Amino acid sequence: MPGGAGGNRFEIVWPAPPGMLYTDRTKLKQSLLNLLSNAAKFTKGGRIALDLRATAGTLSFIVSDTGIGMSEEQLSRLFQAFSQADASTTRRYGGTGLGLAITKHFCEMLGGGITVDSAPGRGSTFTIALPVAHPAKPAETAAPAAAPDPVAAPADGDALVMVVDDDDHSRSLLAATVRNAGYRVIEAADGQSALALARQHRPDIITLDVLMPRLDGWAVLTALKSQSELRDIPVIIVTVLADRGMALSLGATEFMTKPVDRARLAAVIRQQVHGSGSVLVTDDDAESRKLVRRHLEKLGWVVAEAADGREALAWLANNPPPAMILLDLIMPGMDGFAFLGEVAKHRDWQELPIVILTAKRLNDAERTLLAGRTREVIEKGSSDLAAVLRRVAVRLPRAKDALAAG
Repeated sequence: MPGGAGGNRFEIVWPAPPGMLYTDRTKLKQSLLNLLSNAAKFTKGGRIALDLRATAGTLSFIVSDTGIGMSEEQLSRLFQAFSQADASTTRRYGGTGLGLAITKHFCEMLGGGITVDSAPGRGSTFTIALPVAHPAKPAETAAPAAAPDPVAAPADGDALVMVVDDDDHSRSLLAATVRNAGYRVIEAADGQSALALARQHRPDIITLDVLMPRLDGWAVLTALKSQSELRDIPVIIVTVLADRGMALSLGATEFMTKPVDRARLAAVIRQQVHGSGSVLVTDDDAESRKLVRRHLEKLGWVVAEAADGREALAWLANNPPPAMILLDLIMPGMDGFAFLGEVAKHRDWQELPIVILTAKRLNDAERTLLAGRTREVIEKGSSDLAAVLRRVAVRLPRAKDALAAG
């Protein structure tokens, strides 16, 4: 198959029907895509091949290329989540990223493994070997455990935590720990339920097991971080695995091993819920600023105030960047729209989370304009202002994260 990416020729080698393979199609597909993507990245004007070979009890998927190849030193750290081949290769071709670490993890979860053979200038060959497992008689699977009444009459300001674990006993213990710490809880017994409940209820924090049937925790975490409306939810991985690096690399906020230290779990959740930075409230209405200040200070945030856009710009110029800006639109002097225009001119301010808090009824054009510049629009007079502010604030970067990113 000529004319592929980078002028490469792609071949599929299938000498004989390989028979049946009973495995997780999604994980296998992702693993092969990761290998083929890397082969295309490091090969120009050459050959990339996918070869299927069946032996007794094993089916092998062999991805080979005629690209730049790798040294022994590069091979030694190839499957590590935080390593790249080397600096010069990464600059020229881009890194291998997390793809190979995830591929290795998926292969092992499927009961097989992955090996690599490579040398500088001679290309690379990756082999995924999976067992050909005969299907056992399907066990009767109970329907996913029904979560307790998901969100019952929550009190303003109480964070909502979703506990995801397929083991009933573990899930119950974690849920009890979270409730005892003063938070509301919803429970999910599998990955699909977790994603559905996350979309429905937008929890403030998620604790997530990894070893679950069908859709495991890594797949759930990847799905959460790939969706714009869910990616900011802090996720705490809770598992028996020792894969902290994998968890943090895929976007988890924290990693804990079972059996869980309940006091530490409560402390981690508390750290995520309570603020440790500043919020700039920009509003010409002093009473509105006072109300917002009271709610945010209860959550642990330091609040600064500005009565219009010009005061807000002056504050930004003379202080470290805040964790968030709460912005009214209709103000005398410089209004919210003009303020957003000025912020867009400063590279250091363009990534600041800005949340609109306004009584103005926005038309479609105004909503479209704001959608590209702000995180959310909150209507003044909302009866659940405290809950909305808590939900927005709990997903702001911690002060230490902001410093690390700066």
